[in-house]
Amino acid sequence: MDYLSHIRDALVRPLASQGVEGVQHVVTLMDTYFLMREDFENIMEVSSWGGQPSPFSRLDPKVKAAFTRAYNKEVHLTPYSLQVVKTLRLSTGPALDSEYHEELQEEDSQSDEKEQDAIETDKSAPAVIIFPIVGA
Repeated sequence: MDYLSHIRDALVRPLASQGVEGVQHVVTLMDTYFLMREDFENIMEVSSWGGQPSPFSRLDPKVKAAFTRAYNKEVHLTPYSLQVVKTLRLSTGPALDSEYHEELQEEDSQSDEKEQDAIETDKSAPAVIIFPIVGA
């Protein structure tokens, strides 16, 4: 909690002092620390004490809009995966490769059947398309 005021200041100060020109600096800083827009908002909320408005709320609306546009325009990486990733086991020989391949195909067909059954039983639910991850 002690560091939140420093992070808040590092995020807001360029916007307050430089205006629209400081937007790219803030977006770069957020990418450096893998901060998402939700993290930014949470930092502003948690670091405000005693019902005081956050420093971000005191900024010019044009600067806020420029920040939002600049942030939404780029793709931002996260230090974690937003999807569940299946890991594949590595085998040691060709005989094991073929056995593993057959086992993998069997698992895939079973999971496909279960998914199809689930879709058929609940037709009121919206359709969900699941794409497999290739080359994981």
